[in-house]
Amino acid sequence: MSLPLQGYRVIEIAQIYAGPYCGLQLAHFGAEVIKIEPVGTGELLRKRPPAKHGTNYGFLMLNTGKKSVSLNLKDPRGRDILFRLLADSDVFLENYAPGALERLGLGYDDLAHQFPRLVYASSKGYGHDSRFAQLGAMDFTIQAASGIISMTGYADRPGVRVTAALIDTSTGMHLAAGVLAALLERERTGRGRKVEVAMLDVCMPAINGAIGVVQDGFKVRRIGNRHPTACPCNTYPCADGEIWIYCLTEANWHQLAHLMNREELITHPDYKDHQSRFKLVDQIDAMVANWSSTQKRDDLVALLIANSIPCAPLREIDEVASDPELPERHVVRNGTIADYDDIKVLGSAIKMSGLRGDEIPPHVPELGEHTAEVLERLGISADELDALRRDGIV
Repeated sequence: MSLPLQGYRVIEIAQIYAGPYCGLQLAHFGAEVIKIEPVGTGELLRKRPPAKHGTNYGFLMLNTGKKSVSLNLKDPRGRDILFRLLADSDVFLENYAPGALERLGLGYDDLAHQFPRLVYASSKGYGHDSRFAQLGAMDFTIQAASGIISMTGYADRPGVRVTAALIDTSTGMHLAAGVLAALLERERTGRGRKVEVAMLDVCMPAINGAIGVVQDGFKVRRIGNRHPTACPCNTYPCADGEIWIYCLTEANWHQLAHLMNREELITHPDYKDHQSRFKLVDQIDAMVANWSSTQKRDDLVALLIANSIPCAPLREIDEVASDPELPERHVVRNGTIADYDDIKVLGSAIKMSGLRGDEIPPHVPELGEHTAEVLERLGISADELDALRRDGIV
């Protein structure tokens, strides 16, 4: 079955999360993604502990369906092999520290003239012209720099970071979108261009509401799981867990009051709208909690769904990990690496008509697994490959 990017080739020189996640999406779209890794050690995340299967689970999740080629880019012979690969490739994907690839002659200005059709996709923590450009960047450091941590948690204690890699994955998806746009443009112009996505910039759409609050002259406060303009909105106890209830509209509040057998609240002036109720938020949260705590979580979710009240079960990660919908939707798949067939790998969250979502093999390559295959296409003989291996080039 044909995939949207079938026939396109991506050379990925990326590590950890944001760049490899972009490459993963392009692989799911059907591109041949050739991952260039340092000889001997591999990409930084590959062997980082814990590594039950000899490979870090983050690496397993982010590198499905790619081909691994080990290559010493610090040696001119290694770079020459890379240039030969780029001559027949469509995308060069990187997220190394600022200046790292430029020092090797692999920056955009170095490659654009030699490979005018190449789309150069670059992910960084901060814009290349930012005063923070030289800062190291990880998901949680960008959460700090973007103000996200300052908004997260409770008012009586310091803010906390989100442990999910939301910025890394969002950066990868933004970069993938930019790559696709540049490839479409190339169909018209015949020329590629550089696509750059900064992790800090990606946060701005996510915090646009908070920026608006500041522009209106107010201060953003940490309010835990509550919502500043919707009440009640919080996490509440159940007989066997917790639930999130979110009364977005007045109709939601009226229906919730009815379910709690507290219809008198609907017409009481102290509870007439979100703003009025928020002044009594502790009282209202206690009222909802007293009601919710007498019911089983999943039964309450079903009841609220039936009454069109936004809600969600608060699930532990082990419950999410064992959810049968994940494999059914091919969001998390059974995968393989080397002799292991008991690993889990990521599918794609993007669903397209006519595709099941399991078209690419759920295999994670060992370091250098495809070196011989890829270099043979360049005309490198077996004897030459052996010599390159002896010299530590591949």
